[in-house]
Amino acid sequence: MNLRFLVNFSGGAVDSFYLTSNANPGQTLLPVQFKPVEGDRYELTINVTQFNRRAQVPNGTYFLVALRRGRLHPANFPLARVGELDDCSRAFVYNKNRSAYTVTFGVSDDDNAPFFLMRTYAFGRSAGKPSSRVAKIKSKMRKKWTNTKRKALREVYQVASRRRPAAGNNILFASEARPNMQGNLKAVHDRMIERGLDKEFNFGYSFRTGRTSSRQNALNLAWQMGKANTILIDDYFAVLKDLGDRNQQKIIQLWHAGSGFKSVGYSRFGQYGSPNLRNAHRLYSYAICGSQHLRDVYSEAFGIERDSVFATGLPRIDGFLREGRAEEVRTDFETQFPTTRGKRKILWAPTFRGRGSGDAHYDYDIIDFQRLYAACGDDTVVLFRQHHFIPDPAPIPPEYGDRLIDVESCPDTNDLLLISDVLITDYSSVIYEYSLLERPMIFFAYDLENYSATRGMHREYEEAAPGSIATTFDELIELIQRPALSVEKTKEFVRENFDYVDTNNSDRVIDTLVLSTPEVEPSVGSEISFEELIAQDEAHAQGASQYEEEPANSGDDESNTDNAEEEDEEAEWQTSR
Repeated sequence: MNLRFLVNFSGGAVDSFYLTSNANPGQTLLPVQFKPVEGDRYELTINVTQFNRRAQVPNGTYFLVALRRGRLHPANFPLARVGELDDCSRAFVYNKNRSAYTVTFGVSDDDNAPFFLMRTYAFGRSAGKPSSRVAKIKSKMRKKWTNTKRKALREVYQVASRRRPAAGNNILFASEARPNMQGNLKAVHDRMIERGLDKEFNFGYSFRTGRTSSRQNALNLAWQMGKANTILIDDYFAVLKDLGDRNQQKIIQLWHAGSGFKSVGYSRFGQYGSPNLRNAHRLYSYAICGSQHLRDVYSEAFGIERDSVFATGLPRIDGFLREGRAEEVRTDFETQFPTTRGKRKILWAPTFRGRGSGDAHYDYDIIDFQRLYAACGDDTVVLFRQHHFIPDPAPIPPEYGDRLIDVESCPDTNDLLLISDVLITDYSSVIYEYSLLERPMIFFAYDLENYSATRGMHREYEEAAPGSIATTFDELIELIQRPALSVEKTKEFVRENFDYVDTNNSDRVIDTLVLSTPEVEPSVGSEISFEELIAQDEAHAQGASQYEEEPANSGDDESNTDNAEEEDEEAEWQTSR
């Protein structure tokens, strides 16, 4: 979704570049980011999913134009190379293959001036009609019931919002992925109490999962969100699409994960597990990350401006690095699991496979528990920790339970990291905290090719993994039995991903985002008219009259999409766009 143009334009420096409709050129201009590269060349970049006020490039056919000395100049394309444009076009399919966003290129049909054209369209189709009369009735009833519930929640939210104090002292801590307060939310919450801020602010709470959600706690969530001046979340929060208003409230995403490998959110638009164009990620006021290097990663993943992402560091690191914490955890852990006392502890903490919490799983068949048990010997134990999406314990045969131990009963994964001598993982972001300990990591990526192809990664795995890689179980056993493993790549990983290695991350979040309200520049695609540019320019440009207008694209309007009861909501939204 990152589009790059190399433009040649001689005759002096360019003021700016824009997309403008070929039907009404100059009437609306959409700014495009650019930088000079050499001589008369410029590099233009467009993230097509994060362009126009946190949305995609709008539906339409566009000229690419340059503004210089108050005049607009449209781009052309070498006619001998027009055949190359088809290979540059893209179709992003998402929403269970019921929606597509296309970006195609061509030239206008003006014989005198065949200008370069860029066409972008979002299409939606119905999910299909039920096959029988009974199924139709059930579908209509489900849809009616869903709409009734959503309407009720919005009404509760609106009533509560009228009680929202102007002083801005109501704060809601919420998660739709965890049953209680954990991680970054807990760290910020507890630090605010330590600083006495609970006397200045009113705290509200809502913690639900798919298994614990109910009508009652849904209504409570809507009420709490309506009253809140500030909403703090730490995971995907789907209800933002119906509830919440970042124009009137501060919605702060304290994303639970640090820097991992896999692409998430809009980084994987058009791929397996891609988000819809309308998504709760776009509705954050602010988000946090660990370093300046990661601001671009999080900006792209959430589909928000880079300026809305703040490199405060992750609050949960504060407790993780607190002096004496590791010994406290070790004492408690070895009391609970006495067979681990005095032994080398290897933590096996992979991420899940599947689309999400509904079908999350891990392929334990790849593990030969008998061989793993033998490789441990008398001085090593392996601690199995599943991703929180996976409810079932690791299938460890009982006869191996003295060396292979399921530690799902431990409440905090970070505590397990503190007491572990070696970490075995794959694509999980647990490497983020563990790297700070500068201890060995083993990356058991038995499905690397498949995972990379279907999930996508920010960087080449072999380059980014801060440790030794095993793609087979034999290689894993060999690494476990090595007397020493290198940590040099771990140190490099820390330098790249942490601007701060201290215990002040929660304070930076509180001071920067909770107690203050940073101003964020609008996204690059904010519209401006050519008339506004003329008013700003003493040259009183005449550039808008230079175009040969083409007819409006009335035939490309997708408003005739089937509006049947069963039509998918995202497809309906695409139609309305």
